[in-house]
Amino acid sequence: MSGVNKIKSKKKNQRIKIFALAIGLLICCCILLFLLLYQHFWSKEIYKVDSRVKNITEEKKKDKENYQTIGWLRVQGTNIDTPIIGYERDDIEIPVEKENYLWNEINQEKIYNKVNIMGHNILNLSANPQSGLDYFVRFDDLMSFVYTNFVEENKYIQYTVDGQDYIYKIFAVYFDRQYNLDLHHEGNYSSKKMKEFIKKVKEESVYDFSVDVDEKDKVISLITCTRMFGADTSEELVVVGRLVHNGERLSNYNVKENDNYKKIEAVMKGDEVNEKA
Repeated sequence: MSGVNKIKSKKKNQRIKIFALAIGLLICCCILLFLLLYQHFWSKEIYKVDSRVKNITEEKKKDKENYQTIGWLRVQGTNIDTPIIGYERDDIEIPVEKENYLWNEINQEKIYNKVNIMGHNILNLSANPQSGLDYFVRFDDLMSFVYTNFVEENKYIQYTVDGQDYIYKIFAVYFDRQYNLDLHHEGNYSSKKMKEFIKKVKEESVYDFSVDVDEKDKVISLITCTRMFGADTSEELVVVGRLVHNGERLSNYNVKENDNYKKIEAVMKGDEVNEKA
């Protein structure tokens, strides 16, 4: 091979190496960019835990003989950031300063695999509920979950009890008759009963969530009354979440309306007889 050809061959090999190096760098950059985008848009934690353990301690200092602070509830995206109280008897009068209280069903500072938190909705009874108003002080703002764009951004519940903050991922939003809720008391459910409950709420939910949940999970139900379907109805709005698994990120996840949503969509459009407050 002549000297000229050797030089040409050497330059060609150098170009190939440079090209291969450039391709390698481009692939690495693409992978890095994908990881950054994934971290920012898909895997970003959208809920920040802000402990309420100390809040409970401070609130307990105000307790009276006939009631006690037993927990705390935060609901992402709402102004629900409120103590939960328990009281000795059903016939007592709740003090004025506690009239906006939330309560759990058993009135104990204890976590169960099926928790019910109840609260009144007195100010948000319209067929087109409002969202985020400053004067909502009970469970009025829970009605925000009838709006898909709200649910897409707000999917976490924080329940603080017995010295610990428990975080739940919402996996169902549904409506039920008040008397049906008696079938789902708070407490420690058997695997069979939990499986039945999860099946029911997922089938009746107005949204489908990309959340894995089974009978081994611990769940929470937030329950309040609504007049969306008319003044003479006894419907309850129920928002259900399952306890975040160990090591699970508090990231966003998919939600979409299903056929059940058409019912409330029709009501909000005024296609059915309803009372608009």
